[in-house]
Amino acid sequence: MKLRNIFAVGLAALAGLSQAQEPAKQQGLVAIVQVNEKSKPGKLVVKSASGKDTFVYYDRGTEQDVQRNASKMKLFFLQTPEDMVEAEHALAAGDLDQAATKLAAVKDKYKGYLGLDRNPAERAALLELDCAARRKDFESLKRLAGTFPHTDWLSDQDKRKVMSARVLAKACTGGAAAEVETEVKTLLEDKGAAMINGNCYGWLQYALAHVTAAAIPAEEIAGTISEGNLATANKAIDLYCQAGASSHGREMELPVDAMTRAQALLWAMPGVKEYAAKGGAMDAGKWGAAPANFRDAVALAYMLKNIFGAGNEAIDAAAKLYFNTQAGKE
Repeated sequence: MKLRNIFAVGLAALAGLSQAQEPAKQQGLVAIVQVNEKSKPGKLVVKSASGKDTFVYYDRGTEQDVQRNASKMKLFFLQTPEDMVEAEHALAAGDLDQAATKLAAVKDKYKGYLGLDRNPAERAALLELDCAARRKDFESLKRLAGTFPHTDWLSDQDKRKVMSARVLAKACTGGAAAEVETEVKTLLEDKGAAMINGNCYGWLQYALAHVTAAAIPAEEIAGTISEGNLATANKAIDLYCQAGASSHGREMELPVDAMTRAQALLWAMPGVKEYAAKGGAMDAGKWGAAPANFRDAVALAYMLKNIFGAGNEAIDAAAKLYFNTQAGKE
C-alpha cells in the first residue's frame, strides 16, 4: 500500500496535480509536462538533465530526486527562461556585441540541461554561431563551432549547421582552398543535404568565394584584375552573389559583405574603371554601350548603397553612374 501511495505521488508531481511541487519555490527550469493521454498537463521544476532525454526533479512524496525519460511522455516542454529571451531579443535587434555576451552567459548557466529537447544551453550555442557569422568574427566562430557541446545530441539540421559553421570559419581563417572545397562538396552531396537551410547554404558559398578570391592579389582588386586571374575572379563573383542571394530577412550582415566583395571584383575587371572615367552624364546610349561588367558593377553598387546602406570607395564611385532604363516608362 505504501509503495502504491508513493507511486501515485510521483505521477501527480509529473502531471501537475495538487500534490506536485510548487515551481516558484524550487530551483531549476519550469517544464510543461503530460505523462500520458489520461493525465492533465501541468508544471514541473526540472533540476537538471541526466543524459539524453533524461531529466531530474525533486519528488516531495519520496523526498528524493527522481529521474524520468522525457521522450516517453506525451508532452515535455521546457519554458524559455528570461535571460534566454533577452539574449534572443538582442540578437533580433541587431545588437550583436550584447547578444554575444548574453548568449555565452546563457550557454554556461544552463549547461546542466544539455540533452533535453530545446534546452536553453543548446539553443544559445546554436545562436552564438549565427551571431559570430553576422559579426564576421571568424576566429570566434572557429572556436565556438570547434567546441560545440554534444553535437551527437543535435537534430540532423542543427548538426549540419555546426558543420557549415566550421567550414565557413576554416575558409576565413586561412584554411586551404582544397580542404574547404572538399568539405563543401561533401556537405552538399550528402544524403542529408536537404537539411541545410538557406543561411547555412550561404555560409558554404561564402566560404568557397573567400578561398577563391584569396588567390587574386589585393593590388589587382584595388586596381585592375590581370588576364590570368579573370576566370578566378568570375568564379568568385558568382559564388559571392550566390552567398548574397541565399539569405533573407534581418540577418544580412554576411550577405551584404558578400555582395560588397562581388562588387569590388566587378569594379576591378578590365575596362570598367576606364569606361567610368570617360565622364559626362550617363544616358541610355552610354549605358547601352557600356561593358557588361561595368553595368553589373554599377547596378550592384546602386542596390548596396540605396537598399542596404553600404558604402566604400568602389560602391560610392559606381553607384552614381547608375542609369534606370525603365525611368519614364509605364
